[in-house]
Amino acid sequence: MTQLTETRTDLARHDADSLAELLRRCHREELLPLARRLGVNPHGLGLDHLATNIGRTLRRKGSSGFANLFRGGQGPTYEAVLERLVRKAGMVPGADAERMERALMEWVLRKSWEAMEDEERQVVWADLELVGPVPDDGTEALETARQSLGGRFAWNLARLTGFGAASVAGFALPLLMPIAGCATLFYLSRPNDAEVLPAVLEVGRLRQQLRHRVTVGVVGSPSSGKDAAIGAIFGLDTGNVNPVAGSTKEVAILRLPEATSLWVVNTPGMGDIIESVTEEARQVLAFIDVFVYVVNAQGGVQAREQADYAMCQRSGRPVLAVVNKIDTLREDQRDSYLADARTKLDAPEEDFLAAAFDPLPQLSETPIGVDEVRAWLTTHLDELGKDTRELPW
Repeated sequence: MTQLTETRTDLARHDADSLAELLRRCHREELLPLARRLGVNPHGLGLDHLATNIGRTLRRKGSSGFANLFRGGQGPTYEAVLERLVRKAGMVPGADAERMERALMEWVLRKSWEAMEDEERQVVWADLELVGPVPDDGTEALETARQSLGGRFAWNLARLTGFGAASVAGFALPLLMPIAGCATLFYLSRPNDAEVLPAVLEVGRLRQQLRHRVTVGVVGSPSSGKDAAIGAIFGLDTGNVNPVAGSTKEVAILRLPEATSLWVVNTPGMGDIIESVTEEARQVLAFIDVFVYVVNAQGGVQAREQADYAMCQRSGRPVLAVVNKIDTLREDQRDSYLADARTKLDAPEEDFLAAAFDPLPQLSETPIGVDEVRAWLTTHLDELGKDTRELPW
């Protein structure tokens, strides 16, 4: 704990803006392409220090070495780097970092569009998930994409312009050469803008990915019915999905089919389990957006359930307690049982539901209480500013 406190103090002392804090919200492996591009050696660095080094390096490269001397070698703020690039592109700086990143993304696509052949434009049009006639003019292409994609515009644009996603999306890197080759607009002997601009675009992609990503933690004892809950809520058969590499038998990290950034974490608890998993799994656990804590109506709320539920609450994230297998209780006992369970958990009434994710066939042919759980998830993810379009319902 002392080491962690010292690390946080060191980070707070050296960070000049919010860039490193944004990067620390990513998973470590997501930062590796950016580290390589900026010449940051990630070997032996944990997420905190890797994010700090990347942020400091990008800011220093975004200004002249002479100017950095007067800043103690730290470089300007990230917003100052963005403002300089936006002005050099002939645009008016935005009110915050995200708006300036988006402005640069749009500028890059517009300038690149003019240098592309028709076949290349068709590839990019498809990567933006657009159909129909492909405009010849870059400005027209942007306006058409903005109107057609609506809320997906920023995410699709970020996936296209950020180099970290290029190979995954099947986007041909040579199409970015007009961007890297913007020497006529971006070349100065002081800041290395041919290196800084692509890095800024990747930061913009990571920012949009964080907004787009949704991670739901399903927690409960092995007998609580978590697999049935995941199947009923997300339509995901955990027996047919391989967990993400790096997890253990105790923790399964699942990506929903057809989803780009929708994760479900299946774990029996939040105590010693966190210490036993790999670094990759630990990073996912650290960034769970909302928890669904499943309680077995047959076993009731015992000391383990109380401890794990309390740990979920201490995360500061929204927690929904769901009493599963409610169909196995006598109807005249359900209300008193639920009241007792909620009292033992000390769960708010609005964050407490009853369900039967795999009900007895003679009582119901379909799961009970799923719509209420989905509504709770949608509401709280919306409140967190998350993009919920990939939720299967």
